[in-house]
Amino acid sequence: MSGLSQQQIDHLSQLIDKRWAREFSEIRSLIANMGELRQRIALGERPSDASDEALLHSLSAIDAAQVRQNVRDVQDIVAARQRIAACKYGICTDCGSDIGYERLLAYPTAKRCINCQRGHEERKARDAGRPG
Repeated sequence: MSGLSQQQIDHLSQLIDKRWAREFSEIRSLIANMGELRQRIALGERPSDASDEALLHSLSAIDAAQVRQNVRDVQDIVAARQRIAACKYGICTDCGSDIGYERLLAYPTAKRCINCQRGHEERKARDAGRPG
């Protein structure tokens, strides 16, 4: 059991629920915008020049990346809800220490304490060939 009070867990759970609604709203909006762009192009609305076409292509790629990020965020929310149900919310999945309430307020779906998260990001950067 984490060091969080039930009142803190309830508050964080409300934050998670708000984030859930926001993420799905953003996903719906991004998908609708991507569809409108594709529909305009399919109907023959051509960009005025090559730079506009490149911009449209870039915007489409950004939207797809944003949708993927929103989906990852939703997956994090699902995992956080599962940890809440299993009474494991607020406990670092790596070291088993408590995750600070302040960290959870800033990032309610955090699954690692700040020290383990730093180590995780350093390993990830190193594995990707970037300096840690």
